[in-house]
Formats: sequence, structure tokens, C-alpha cells
Amino acid sequence: MAKHHYLPQFYLKAFTNAQGQFMIWTVRQSAFKKNGQYFSPASHFFLPDNNTINNDGVPEDYLEELYSGMESRYARILDKIKAVDQGFGLDQQDAVLLNYFAGELFWRVPSQRDVINATTDIHQLNQLGVAVIDKKTMRPLDPEKFADAVRADPSYFQRLRNVIPATTYWNLLDCKWTATVKTFPGTFPSICGDNPVILRHPENTEPFLDDMIFPLAPNKVLFRIRNMKEVFAPNIKFYIDMLQLMQAREYVCCVDKEYLLWLKEAYRQSFNTIDELRSFIFESLTSN
Repeated sequence: MAKHHYLPQFYLKAFTNAQGQFMIWTVRQSAFKKNGQYFSPASHFFLPDNNTINNDGVPEDYLEELYSGMESRYARILDKIKAVDQGFGLDQQDAVLLNYFAGELFWRVPSQRDVINATTDIHQLNQLGVAVIDKKTMRPLDPEKFADAVRADPSYFQRLRNVIPATTYWNLLDCKWTATVKTFPGTFPSICGDNPVILRHPENTEPFLDDMIFPLAPNKVLFRIRNMKEVFAPNIKFYIDMLQLMQAREYVCCVDKEYLLWLKEAYRQSFNTIDELRSFIFESLTSN
């Protein structure tokens, strides 16, 4: 059994303590795992053989190798960002890869599996922005032939997780507002959920076109928001962390028990739904 992480270990390491570990909050039990025991990033946020492809009965890890190859590039960019508080030295290619990392991660995490597992015909793929072309004729594939191909491919849904971001990234050309990394003052305790990419309209599943918030470290966040305010209250990070907790599906890692419980209680007192919290965050960051 191979541990294939849907949240890469290099990303998770940014949210550990000085010993390289964190506690795990289990969403379903609403409790800390093993009473707050500390774990390494290798121990969670993975699914067994999640990226192993069945090729005529022969298991192949080429999908895992594709992800790993990209992760080494993403990791170098995050190292630049974590090294300083401003003037990160990012070039145009770094910006492209950072946006792609966010979109790829959006589709890798289990929170999107319901959408992916329901995408079994061409019309559904087209709604996600994926065109299916017959390689011989270079014309759209016949829907019945496609349905037959899906039924014959036991690894279809695994491949689709990788195909969707690769074929929809060009939507970013229609996104005229730039991405920017902000450093927050002070020290926010590390916290990261298993669904870390925050969209204004997650129901549209458009991570390359929607307004987006993507925490990169405890005090550094990537924003891509239309008409984003130049100046905003730094306590918005508290609410971003709150949404990290509330939109997680299974696990949340953290280094401070009291901070997570404070987030949970503050949500209970201030908001009725996750969508209400989401709207509050994006409205607080957007100019009228």
C-alpha cells in the first residue's frame, strides 16, 4: 500500500510546530485525535494507492509521479514566499505555477470527489470546461462511445482529477484580476484543513476563474479577488482560519488546541451557515 497524499507533505510542513508536527482534529468525531497527540505530516491527508492507475491489470504510479514532479516546483516557490515578509522575488512563471497549484489542489482533495464521481458523460465534462476529442477525427467524441470508454476504464475518475485542472487552466485568461500574496502581522497559530482552497462560489467549481483565497503558511495567504481592497483589517485572517475549519471534510491540523476551539465557538456565536461566513470574508476584502 502506498500513501498518496492529496495535500502534499511540503505544503503541510508549513503548518507544523518547531518539531515538525501537528495535532489532528477529526471533523466527524468533533474531537482531537488521541486526545491531542502530535503527528507528522506523513501520517495524515492521504488515501491508500489513491494515484495508482490500473493499466490492463498492471498497477502504475505515473499519476503520482506527475504530481510529485510538479510538487518540487511548487515547493521552491513556497520556500521563496516563506523566507521573507514582502518582495518575494516571484517571476511570471512562479505566479503561473502558484495559480495552477491552487487549482490542482482544489480537484485533488476528497471534498471534490462527489463532483468528479458524478461526471460520467460528455455533457457533464463540458459543463466543467473539458472538451473530449476523438484523436482520429479531431472532432468531438460520440457520447455513446465515451460512455463505453468510461465503463471500460477502472481508473477513469483518477485520471479525471488530473485532467480537469490541466484542461481548464486556460480559464485564467478570462480572469483579469491579479493574484497577490499578503503577509499578516503578528503570529496566527498554524491551522490547515483538508479543503484549503477557498472560493467565493464553490458550487461553480471554477478555481481558475472564481475569486480565491489560498493559505500558504500561518501568516501568508494567496489572494485572487476582483476589486480587492488595498487595505483591510488584519483580523480577517481569523475568519479565513475559521472557514478552513468549517469547510474541512475529515481532518484539520493545528498546533494550538485553544485556537481551534475558539474558532469553532466564534463561528457558533456569529454565523448561521458556512455560506454566511464565506460571504462575510469576501465582502470584507472587496471594494464596493
